[in-house]
Amino acid sequence: MRLAETEAEAESLRQADRLKDALLASVSHDLRTPLTAIKGIANEIWRGGDPERAHSIEQEADRLNDLVSDLLELSQLNAGSMRTSPSLNTADEVVGAALDRVEGAHGTGRIEARIENENGILAGEFDFAHTMRALTNLLDNAIKYSPAGTPVILRAWREGDRLRITVEDSGPGVAPADEARIFEPFFRGTRVADGMRGTGLGLSIARELAEVQHGSLTYEPREGGGSRFVLELPAGAATTF
Repeated sequence: MRLAETEAEAESLRQADRLKDALLASVSHDLRTPLTAIKGIANEIWRGGDPERAHSIEQEADRLNDLVSDLLELSQLNAGSMRTSPSLNTADEVVGAALDRVEGAHGTGRIEARIENENGILAGEFDFAHTMRALTNLLDNAIKYSPAGTPVILRAWREGDRLRITVEDSGPGVAPADEARIFEPFFRGTRVADGMRGTGLGLSIARELAEVQHGSLTYEPREGGGSRFVLELPAGAATTF
């Protein structure tokens, strides 16, 4: 009797999760149209001679658009409908693409990339777009939560049959009590400064993107302070092209 009750409870939870994902996807999709309209109104205000107000409206609309995009992506990942196309790619290319995107938003000079490819080209079997997105989230977080002027260090190397990419920063790190929850959607650690904006979805999406292509994403405290995130993916069958 108890086993049947447990199975019924488990199925109820699964149904609740499916309903939640469907609701998130529906609401996120429906928000696209009003957000586009809001940006159009901001452009009209700009042309009307109030650029400061228009810029403020557009910034808030962009922030909401980022949240909507993250919600849609997370709902697709949770529903198992996110397509993956793993192929042989190089670490140099995917890291370079992530750097271009992050430095376009935050400026250059903060990120030190160290690709260890002494025995040839460092390659892996991964989905290029998904991996670039995961790295972009990790680098964006590292810059956002570390003091201005401190470096963010990205390292990539091969270890056995795995490609390992780490992102390290000198920020406040994660409180030990928060470590088990940092990959939960919407979770914000106790060491996050008041007023620091973010959706709380970046790490959750990054981990899901790693796992959907048979990889992993883990957190390690950094010696001397800060955070280290370790992305592992299947290594390429060859080290030269």
